[in-house]
Amino acid sequence: MPQLRDRSFDIKTCIVKILLLLFHGVVILLVAYLFAKKWQATTSRLYWSAFGYKMIAGAGLGLIYLFYYSANDTWAFYEQALKVSSMAKTDFVLYAKMLADYGEEQGLLAVLPNHDLRSVFFVKLVSVFTFLTAGSYWLTAAYFSLASFLASWYLHQTVTRYFTGSQFASAFAFLFFPSVVFWSSGIEKETFALGGIYYLTALALKLANGEKVRWYYLLLAVVACVLVWNLKYYWAAVFFISMATAALVWILSRRFLWISNHTTVVWISIFVGAGLTASFTHPNFCLTRFLEVLVANHNDFVAISGGRNLIHYHQLSAGWQSVAINTPWALVSGIFRPFVGEGNGLLGLVASLENCVLLVLFVSALVPFRFKFNGADKIFLYAALSYIIVLCIFLALSTPNLGSLSRYRVGFLPFFVFLVTYKNPWLQNRFWSTRL
Repeated sequence: MPQLRDRSFDIKTCIVKILLLLFHGVVILLVAYLFAKKWQATTSRLYWSAFGYKMIAGAGLGLIYLFYYSANDTWAFYEQALKVSSMAKTDFVLYAKMLADYGEEQGLLAVLPNHDLRSVFFVKLVSVFTFLTAGSYWLTAAYFSLASFLASWYLHQTVTRYFTGSQFASAFAFLFFPSVVFWSSGIEKETFALGGIYYLTALALKLANGEKVRWYYLLLAVVACVLVWNLKYYWAAVFFISMATAALVWILSRRFLWISNHTTVVWISIFVGAGLTASFTHPNFCLTRFLEVLVANHNDFVAISGGRNLIHYHQLSAGWQSVAINTPWALVSGIFRPFVGEGNGLLGLVASLENCVLLVLFVSALVPFRFKFNGADKIFLYAALSYIIVLCIFLALSTPNLGSLSRYRVGFLPFFVFLVTYKNPWLQNRFWSTRL
């Protein structure tokens, strides 16, 4: 009799899990379909291919870290989120209060092993989805991937509207570039952080081109800012500085002709000024402490890496002269490394092959430079280059481990991919005229 009851219980549990999977699967597909209808993409093979690719990437990330790599964040965040969401079953009011508490002494710190406030914020976010999905890792990962996909499609749709012949470059950069899709899918901080960056970029392009946006788009922009800041504040800092500079240069260039003729000098001046202002917004951005934090992070990564898979710098120290000397190598390494033969493991091999493609695209894009930017497009170019270069340099300096850097650089990588792919003469002209 006990065996029969155990078997019956297992069958019921299995049925409940199947029904739960079917329910959330239908919800995810319905949301994807409703947005496709809104964007007139219900019959678009590109839309549904990118959607499926994103779902597979989110599940693949979980599987790879479940069976292939032992040390990972995704399953650790999930386990911690399960512990937090279990509170909702016993005392939902207490759970809601803990979600709303963002103080440095919040009660949730006593429950979680990682007291980093960004990680705590992310665990709270994950716990909401684990609560709604009855503790399912895979369904939570699917919802995260869905949100990231919708943001990437929104940016793709916006870019292709304002940049003539950009269908292939935009799809390649924002929808299908392997490492970008992989690291911005599933239960990872980068999933929502990059989604927020995508959404804010698309909204900025619309506003710069004089398009009116409804109030709820601006409200969602506030949510995106909160997410990016709390998950990847260093991404957010460089991105916000670039956007603020772009907005100010755009406004001034429309009023003063001489600014349009000296955009580079004006841009650098405003960008540096905005950076100095931003140094007061976070303790780690304070100029007296910034380089110390950067070098400390660098040394921590060197220590845990055991001398393997590293970017080696020339006597890096907490001084601007040392940083300036090592900046060129940091920029090259941040974009093009690991080189072929440097990557370790499956992900390292894929990263090295990707970087080989990027190097070819970069060289072919420079000789000759294919097109001219004017007006809002020129401002976009400056904003993109500023964001890519500054974020790349400081990520590469503070994160010399090539494996970790391959993940962190997805914050700027899709924009770099777009710039070196858009109207690249090395690619056949038929790509630019293809309707994707």
